[in-house]
Amino acid sequence: MPLDHVGGVLSRVALSASSPRFEWSLSVGLMLLAVVLAVGVAVALWHRRDSPGSKTLIVLALGAGLWSLFYALELSSQTLAGTLLFGRLSYVGIVVVPPAWFVFALVYTGRKRWLGMGRLCLLAVPSLVTMGLAWTTLSTGLMWASYELVPAAGLSTPVLSVEYGPAFWLWVAYSYLLTGTGTVLLVLSVAAARLFRVQTAALFVAVTAPWLGNLAFVAGIAPLDLTPVGFVVSALALGGGFHRYSLLDIHPVTGGVARAELVERLPDAVVAIDARERVVDLNPSAEAVLDTTLDEATGAPLAAVAPSLASLLSGEEPTSDYVVPETGRSYEVRVSSLRTDWSTGRLVTLRDVTERRRREREVAVLNRVLRHDLRNDVVVIENYVTLIRRNPGDEEYLAGLARRAAEMRELVETVREVERHLDADEPTRSTLDLARLVRERTAAVAREHPNATVETDLPADAWVRALDLIGSAVDNLVENAVEHNDSDEPWVSVSVERTVVDGERYVDLRVADDGPPIPEADRAVLVGRDPSLDDASGLGLWLVNWIVTDSGGTVEYEPNGPRGNVVTIRLEAPDDEWYEATGSTGVSDADWHERSTESESESPTDSSGSHPHGSLSVPS
Repeated sequence: MPLDHVGGVLSRVALSASSPRFEWSLSVGLMLLAVVLAVGVAVALWHRRDSPGSKTLIVLALGAGLWSLFYALELSSQTLAGTLLFGRLSYVGIVVVPPAWFVFALVYTGRKRWLGMGRLCLLAVPSLVTMGLAWTTLSTGLMWASYELVPAAGLSTPVLSVEYGPAFWLWVAYSYLLTGTGTVLLVLSVAAARLFRVQTAALFVAVTAPWLGNLAFVAGIAPLDLTPVGFVVSALALGGGFHRYSLLDIHPVTGGVARAELVERLPDAVVAIDARERVVDLNPSAEAVLDTTLDEATGAPLAAVAPSLASLLSGEEPTSDYVVPETGRSYEVRVSSLRTDWSTGRLVTLRDVTERRRREREVAVLNRVLRHDLRNDVVVIENYVTLIRRNPGDEEYLAGLARRAAEMRELVETVREVERHLDADEPTRSTLDLARLVRERTAAVAREHPNATVETDLPADAWVRALDLIGSAVDNLVENAVEHNDSDEPWVSVSVERTVVDGERYVDLRVADDGPPIPEADRAVLVGRDPSLDDASGLGLWLVNWIVTDSGGTVEYEPNGPRGNVVTIRLEAPDDEWYEATGSTGVSDADWHERSTESESESPTDSSGSHPHGSLSVPS
């Protein structure tokens, strides 16, 4: 259509409406109230314009306000030309509202990445075309095929009756598509989040109320376009959401990201499986525990990913921990149901309880062995009492009784100290001079057993990171080597050496003897292969393993050729920063002895059976 023709149409409409006659009515008042509320919402949003989606809601509110304003003027106009003018002007707001709502839904629900300048321009094209067609109605009939003023039931003023053209219905379909899609996106994103259900309800009311009014008008149910009235409801819903429920301050974008991030960072392993026992999702912790990846596990049967876990879950409730075959770590298993309208499944949570289970076993063993040792001590004391009754005043029996009572008292004190460490959430390690400690303890053993030869090969100092109880471990090893030796003159060699293994610094404590081999059951307890202690002879070797393990160290056993035993304890050495912080002199690199992995398997003892350190007894 020629531009001069369009200009003529606009000029005729403007001249016809130059002296319009207006009449106020209740419907006009409602429209103007919608204008006021829409402007108020826009102003309130401007103060929170940094919140997600606030800028698009400002555009939405102003578009609704313009729509309501021009529709109020349309209703109040008494001439056809004035009614047509304001009806066309109302499209300035009409074409803004649906795209603004759609963009708001995308931004508010975290889909802003879908928006680019190109897509925004595409969204605006139908709006611009529709607004342009609204001004060519007189010549094309694409928007309005025919129109006239007709009386309306219950109204004092006539209203514009329009027979709509094809372009109008295309616009209706487009606007409903945008509004409906935006609403669905919003509901899908936040309906599951309990925190946001009230906010979602406010938003849902805000968007559906205007379009319900519009649908009633388009379908011919209502004589007036009630869309602006719906915006009155929208303004109230949004206003309540802003002030009471922090509609824009707390939003599902942050909540959804936080929930996803929480699951991703959980130390507990989380695995989701469907009704057919197939893995549908798992978090990074589960990937580490099951030694798999999300891509590899998704869609695979749980039995293929973790056979022992699938077997454990085959019953109604897991009756034991899940123990990873490769690492031996224990995980407490919790199972909860996952139900939706279209599927069911289970959520499996694995919590690492390795340390807890180990401590539970340690406490159980400690109690059992303590009862065993105390029962033996009581029997010995009873025997001494019987002998003393038969031989009153016998100093040997009295000394034996006193010695056994002292051993019981020492045992009780040791157990009390162990319990204190077991009650702690994490082992408390200190930096100790192992060389000084060994020097003191071996001297005490030599004094108590003057017939024994206790040799030492110790550096001036050897600092280690260990529990304060490490002295008890040294006592048990050296005393066992002496007391369980069947020779009249037991021989024990105790050495401390600084070592480097795979670039890490350690301190090795080596206790060798020429006594009978340690029984297999006791050796299993000593190196931690069997914590049951069912066949072990007492608490001492179990204490050695427990103290060293909780100190972050290891215990090794090997036979001493041609006869005897060698027990090696390896403890971590402090780093250079500790020496600098404490002002200690430290040691040079020459004082550390490199050990390769291969050399670890070689016997550090003299296979000839001679005593490699000579006969330097610790003085009594």
